[in-house]
Amino acid sequence: MTLSRRILLGGLAAGALAVSSMSANAQTVIRFSNWVPPTHPVSTEVINVWADNVKKATEGRVEVEVISPLGNPPSHIDLVQNGVADAAMIVHGYTPDRFKLTEGMELPFVADDSRSASIAYWKTYEEFLEKANEHDGVKVIGLWVHGPAHFFVRDKEINTLDDMSGLKIRVGGGMAKYVAEDLGTVPFFAPSSQSYEVISKGVADGIMFPTESVYNFKIGPAIGQALEIPGGLYRSSQGIVMNQAKWDSLSPEDQAAIESVSGMALAELAAKMWDSQDALGREELIKAGTNFKTADGDLMDAITEKLSVEEDKWVAAGDDTVDRKAALDYYKQQIEAAN
Repeated sequence: MTLSRRILLGGLAAGALAVSSMSANAQTVIRFSNWVPPTHPVSTEVINVWADNVKKATEGRVEVEVISPLGNPPSHIDLVQNGVADAAMIVHGYTPDRFKLTEGMELPFVADDSRSASIAYWKTYEEFLEKANEHDGVKVIGLWVHGPAHFFVRDKEINTLDDMSGLKIRVGGGMAKYVAEDLGTVPFFAPSSQSYEVISKGVADGIMFPTESVYNFKIGPAIGQALEIPGGLYRSSQGIVMNQAKWDSLSPEDQAAIESVSGMALAELAAKMWDSQDALGREELIKAGTNFKTADGDLMDAITEKLSVEEDKWVAAGDDTVDRKAALDYYKQQIEAAN
């Protein structure tokens, strides 16, 4: 055996021993199935940081082990509920028929950032939404929304609502789909990772996305025109959930420690990432040649009129479980307070 091979094998063995020792020191290991690309800021600045915070808060008794995905993104709520994974990040819009109350936090025009809306979201969840038990079978660790979504197209400048009509726009489901239909576009479903391909090849004409995602999913080279919508077209509801039995197995001390770095703290952590990445993405897209304009005047009036139905629809679809009008009013009040 060559010296270099001995050194390599020795290093691998030492690394494996270190990992084994680190896990052995933890009383509980939480297996976190992560479908987000490992280099994406959601992984590096939210999930991994939260995992480190959990370890510190519990003084090493609980360790979050981030592993490769055990299924596709929409399946993760079931994977956690069934105990296949101990924890995961979920996007509510990926299973829209399952989560109706979260759609109210995704409505158009409510905030120009992630921070104020995410803070307001967590407060609204605790005050109104939690009692509806839409997340039955899992422990909600934290909730947030990404920054405002805007309208990005390959090459057509949007000056009127008619300019949008008939365009094939990639959406992820939920509120994004409703908004696309209201604006007269044709919703087109494709994974985020395939967005550049379908737009660059003309299969889709554009996408409704936060600026961050256009940049970080490397869709920018296919985008010539960006129409920014004050308050956003929608914002995606997201969160981290844990298997309920796994949560119940933790000591009250460790539960309290994890909650101290979750909930509002997690909402603020995620929002900080989204807002900073939106700013970076906008700067980099402009450098690369994307033309940005802000909807105003008659165009903004027309967009507002078309999308105003979504708030009415969401409120009217409620039952006696949650006073949706009160919840939405509270959500908006908390956004204003956060600003």
